[in-house]
This record gives sequence, C-alpha cells and structure tokens, in this order.
Amino acid sequence: MIRARLFALIALAAPWMAAGPARAQGTPTDSNSYYTLAGPPSEFEWGCFGPCMCPVIARSPLTGSFWLRLSSVDPLYTHYDVLDVQWKAPGDTQAVTITGSGTYRRGGEVTLMEELALDLSFDGRPPRHFDSGLKPVKAPFPEIDTRISLHDQYCFDSVLVVDAKPLDPASVVGGLGVASLAAAPNPFVATTEIVFAVSRPGVIELDVFDLAGRRVRTLAEHEWLASGSHRRAWDGHVEGGRAAPPGLYLIRLDEPSGRSTRALVKLR
Repeated sequence: MIRARLFALIALAAPWMAAGPARAQGTPTDSNSYYTLAGPPSEFEWGCFGPCMCPVIARSPLTGSFWLRLSSVDPLYTHYDVLDVQWKAPGDTQAVTITGSGTYRRGGEVTLMEELALDLSFDGRPPRHFDSGLKPVKAPFPEIDTRISLHDQYCFDSVLVVDAKPLDPASVVGGLGVASLAAAPNPFVATTEIVFAVSRPGVIELDVFDLAGRRVRTLAEHEWLASGSHRRAWDGHVEGGRAAPPGLYLIRLDEPSGRSTRALVKLR
C-alpha cells in the first residue's frame, strides 16, 4: 500500500569581494562532503497538507545518504550540487529505493534562506521534481533541515522530510570557505541587524567597509565565538560616532574557515 502511494505521487562589487578569501568566490571545487539522513525525523509523508485540513495518510522513515559539493558563490547565495542521492523508505514487501540529484542554495539579502531541489526516481521510474521552495533556514550550517515536495505541500501531496548532517563537518566547503551572512532590514535607514553563521568555534572579525575598501566600522574584533548563528547590530555610524553617508557598504565576516561578504545599502 505504502509502495503504491509512493508512486502516486547580484553582482555589485563582486571584484572587491572576491579579493582575499582562501577560495575565490564563484569558483567550483571538486571537494565533496558525505551526508547522512537522520531518521527520524527524516521521513516520507503522503496525504493532505496545507489548506485542505485533512490528515497525512501515510508516514514511513527515510534513510540514506548523498554528497554535497560547492558549485558557486554569488553576492547573495552559496550554491551546491547535491549528488548521488541514495535513500530508502519501507514498502509493502521490500524497501523502495530513491535515487537522484539536484541543488541546494543558502544565503539571502534580508534573512538567511535555503532551497533544496531534487529530481528523484523511485525504484528506477522516471524522475520527479521535489522542491522545498526558498524558505528561512531551520538549522545552522552545515546541517540541512527542510521539507521537499511535488506541489509545495498544497492539499494532496508527497513530501520528503530531510534532516541531514555531514559525516565530517570540517569537510564541508562553504562551512569551510563561505559563512552564511545577511542583514535585515536591507536597505536600512537607522539600524540594521547582521545575522551570520560561524562554521566552527574560533576567533572572528566583523567589519563594515565602503566601496573604496576602507574599513569604516568594526562590529567584532578578534572575538571568540562558538559555532552556530550570531547577531550584531550596526547603527549606521562610522568609527568616532559620525553618521555614515547614504550609499552602498560591504559587511565582511572573517571566521575560522574563511570569509564572507555581503552588500548593504544605507538610505539616509
């Protein structure tokens, strides 16, 4: 029965930002990281969702693995290839094999967002496209915790709950080269909150630069932080207390595994 149901289914200031990091931004790498699913909470769900307000008919644990490989970096997002998906879900008489590949991106302008999109084949049948949509992140990188579906979980749908962690967190490029970094609001008038993720414990630097490359404000100087998400506010003033003039600025995070830079607009 369950087996049958499974089948019922920005480039502003880019040259300046690319200067200096351990890895050139936008350059693909062959370094792959091996991820495994935690089941539970990873599972296959089939039934009704969202506005239909009817129950999920079937749930079954989801196990398996995939590889994550850094693909590219732009001013807003870090992009990854998801390779060699090898998952299994219980069926009526034997496990259903789920294979495929796709993409994952993480970043954002106003808040940290993520999207997982996979083309998946069930027991060798033609692939179908599962997508999480662009949603706020639920877990600090390099963990991936999201839900992908055929129809955006609208009424009758098939959903895969994906909670995956790398076997070796230090192997993840992007946890090892590009930390997540965003600011909200952006653009801003008076104050903006900078949200960033540190891939592993260590000393960080967080600074604001103008487009000439001059450091105009230090928000964290040689500060030790634990891994995970952190926040700092910028009140729109430069060192010395004078208000920064309106314009485009760059916030730069240096953390134990690398550097991230994001554009920030001050309106007045």
